[in-house]
Amino acid sequence: MKIKYSSITKFLICILVLMHLCFFLIPLSGTAMFSTSYIPKTRMLLFLVLVVFSVLFSMVYTCSDANRVAKFEMLLLSVCWARAIVGALQTGNARDDTLAVVWPYLYMIIAIPLINIFCANEWKPEKAAKFLVIATSIDTLIKAFMSFYESKTGVMLWPNLVSGEMGYRNGLYRINPSALSILVIPLSFWLISKATRKREKLTYIITILIDILYAYIIWQARSALLYKTIIIIMMLFLQQTNDKKKIVMAFMLMVGAVVLINTPTFNSFIDSFSESNKMYGNSTVARINAYAYYGAMYSKSPFWGIGRLTTSERYALGGGMLEDTGFFYGLVQFGIPMVSFYIFMFFRGIYISIKLRRKNMADSLLCLSMTLLFIMFGVNMDPFYAFALALPFYVAFVEYVRWSNVNEDGYEETYL
Repeated sequence: MKIKYSSITKFLICILVLMHLCFFLIPLSGTAMFSTSYIPKTRMLLFLVLVVFSVLFSMVYTCSDANRVAKFEMLLLSVCWARAIVGALQTGNARDDTLAVVWPYLYMIIAIPLINIFCANEWKPEKAAKFLVIATSIDTLIKAFMSFYESKTGVMLWPNLVSGEMGYRNGLYRINPSALSILVIPLSFWLISKATRKREKLTYIITILIDILYAYIIWQARSALLYKTIIIIMMLFLQQTNDKKKIVMAFMLMVGAVVLINTPTFNSFIDSFSESNKMYGNSTVARINAYAYYGAMYSKSPFWGIGRLTTSERYALGGGMLEDTGFFYGLVQFGIPMVSFYIFMFFRGIYISIKLRRKNMADSLLCLSMTLLFIMFGVNMDPFYAFALALPFYVAFVEYVRWSNVNEDGYEETYL
């Protein structure tokens, strides 16, 4: 039996995703490679091999019309890779340590093989979306079970599924969701629009509920719950209209709401209602201190940034972590090149969404909702710190829906 190159590429990407979720972490928890949620060098090298071979095997399906913008984004990001590598070597890091410094930023390369096999119709984007949504939802349910079990018995069943020490809040042990969870609501809505059977639609409604309830009950992240709720309301509203002004207005309102919610004044207002809300206040104070601490460091090298910092260096004196400062995390370490990358990538998503509004509202909302979620979460968490594996899928879906709509018969509108 002849095995197609596309099948190998799909297999490698699926394995890469599953290795980040419970499907590998639970059965292989007793091995050195999968014993921790933090990626050791051996697993990092395995991931790198999967990424490289997925690119190589997909080259026979190269679609230059679809991936040229993604390649330009890789070029922008490569400046940041170079900055990180040079900085790491200058501080005397070994080669494998240097690779570990840039590793989260290398995930973006996966966008290229994804776009190629999507456009070659070798992997239907709907099937890829279904795989991501279902796999991530199962992982979320497993983590919810772990939280309840640990809270009841004091025993953590699979510690290697827990990324970062979250501690208890409101009687439950908090566990961070998968990096892919940011894609669940946008992709589920998109799949609902494509589904023809009620059973399929119900499945994706359930995945949306799982994601929302997890943010509310287990994760207990007020900003995450708010962002996801805003996106759901926005998508329900915009499904009924393709008016350009309403889309732009919705975008501006979303961004404005996020900025307001994350101001010290707003948090003080919320805290004034109840003493129990004081549990959130310390995080705001720590974040402000981190801005001041790393802002002073960044001012010494405003264009190139100060270089990629180690984990211990990302804790500010006086409290606060750099990773809690959102896009500022990338600006401090990689300077203007990283900001340029983000501006281009997210402007691209908004632009394509607006262009598609009259042709295909479902595809338009997919681009808009994904983009807004990354931007909103980016106020608190840098995308490459929190959602590195999700970013290449974001780029792949955005570029594919642009390409597929442009190439449909009778549609000749010009795109970037």
